[in-house]
Amino acid sequence: MSEERVRALGVRLVRRADIERLAAGPEAPEPPAPPYPQHERVTLGRAQRRTAELVSESHRTVPAAFTALTVEVDAALAMARTATRSYRTLVGLPELLVRAAGLLRDRFPLFFAEAEPDGVVRLAPAAHVGVTFDTGKGLAVPVVRDAGTRSLAEVSKDLMEFRRASMGDGFRERDLRDPSTVVTLHTDPGVAFAVPVVFPGHTSALSLAAVRTELELDGEGAPVARQVVNLGVAYDHRVLNGRDAVAFLVAARELLRSPEQLA
Repeated sequence: MSEERVRALGVRLVRRADIERLAAGPEAPEPPAPPYPQHERVTLGRAQRRTAELVSESHRTVPAAFTALTVEVDAALAMARTATRSYRTLVGLPELLVRAAGLLRDRFPLFFAEAEPDGVVRLAPAAHVGVTFDTGKGLAVPVVRDAGTRSLAEVSKDLMEFRRASMGDGFRERDLRDPSTVVTLHTDPGVAFAVPVVFPGHTSALSLAAVRTELELDGEGAPVARQVVNLGVAYDHRVLNGRDAVAFLVAARELLRSPEQLA
């Protein structure tokens, strides 16, 4: 019996019955069992249950809207590669977007705020930008503090530490404390865009989708390839309107188009 036929079973543990079935004839092996028992209840993990509470509270209390636009990122990606070599830590679009969001706080303070009753809005004291991480252990949103006043190198080092924590022992409580907005990452290949949840107590959440290649015509009508992403913002419609969202996204796009401003 060949090793290939045994591997074709698609199971981690090969039992005697599996070998007997293979020896009895050339029929195709049975498909592997599903990851969860059928017709049984599965208890979600603590992190996912906490996410469920936040999402449910958001849908009850925040009347959110969403706007997205396309951003050319060739210059940003080139700058990120240079910064990665210079800082000796990973710099990519998430780091650049966190830094951009921080710089926009003074121009767009209502995106970094909390809606209170009777039409009152409490502005955040600084741009504390949360970033979503989910490595299969549940969603976490650690916070880059004072993203508007710290350097890109410092922001990138924070995010590198968060990546290590998400894959290791987890986050410290102070890492998760008091974001004033959130950047949600949806950068797996093929993701066109995603509508983020506006957390209770926030007025906005940014979403970053995957990089893709588009063709456009240059001034002479020849096709030119460019790399783009969809950048979106969900916002509390009690506080912000579509015009505000477009202005905010256009300002973020200009920073990513001219990334030297972020360094």
